[in-house]
Amino acid sequence: MHKTSEALDLGLTERVLEKLGMTTGPALSEAGLASLYQAWCRSVPFDNIRKRIASPGNATQPLPGTTPEDFFSHWLAFGTGGTCWASHGALRALLKQLGFSIHYAISAMLSQRPVSSDSPGHGTLVVRMDETIFAIDATMLHGVPLPLAEQQHEHPVWGTHVHHSEGRWCINWKPLGRPALDCCLLDLDAPGREYARRHEASRHNSRFDGALLIRRAGKESITGIVKGERVTRHPDGSETFSALTHQAQQKLLIEHFGIAEEIVVRLPEA
Repeated sequence: MHKTSEALDLGLTERVLEKLGMTTGPALSEAGLASLYQAWCRSVPFDNIRKRIASPGNATQPLPGTTPEDFFSHWLAFGTGGTCWASHGALRALLKQLGFSIHYAISAMLSQRPVSSDSPGHGTLVVRMDETIFAIDATMLHGVPLPLAEQQHEHPVWGTHVHHSEGRWCINWKPLGRPALDCCLLDLDAPGREYARRHEASRHNSRFDGALLIRRAGKESITGIVKGERVTRHPDGSETFSALTHQAQQKLLIEHFGIAEEIVVRLPEA
């Protein structure tokens, strides 16, 4: 395992790798990065579970996943993940510990939904390797690192289109159960203090403060809960939807996503 000066505790790193199904740290190569990122997509959910449980009015309480240690300790114990800021803070710390040249990136999701002027935007990550910059994202769960070069990644479940628009790189992707949209990369080397500021800004300005949201990639499909419905994107790219009661959502969280029951029972119904 490659050590760096600004990294996770080695013991915690080993526990995280073990749960990801990796017996050792990956090689510092595109293949090594791909193996770890794919393991993340299949093991760590993108969800707003802890954010929904936390009291939004308590500004003195750290946001869930503010530190990588907090994020990983809850994932290891309870199976929870996080939204973009928390997930990418943890994934960056892990990759930095393993020796990758990993950087915070700030982006914007260009959806049809109006975005307020004080929105914190979307946090993501880029890895610099030789002359290539790769995007990896714990929200999009696109399965493979994406080189920032004009390219169409053809896949019925995780297909993406990387393209250049108005001087910036964009990743066109399809959220589960929603129309495709562009994620526009604004800053490929954001300072940690700016990333932390935007994370804190999401305390009172986040599109993930409403209904339960969770998704995690499988080997050939991806399943999630979106606005009270179970949504599955199948190997052929088609999606099916089925309404879930609160009790059915709890059951799915426990049995499919592996979220600890002691966490699930704390989720509010609305």
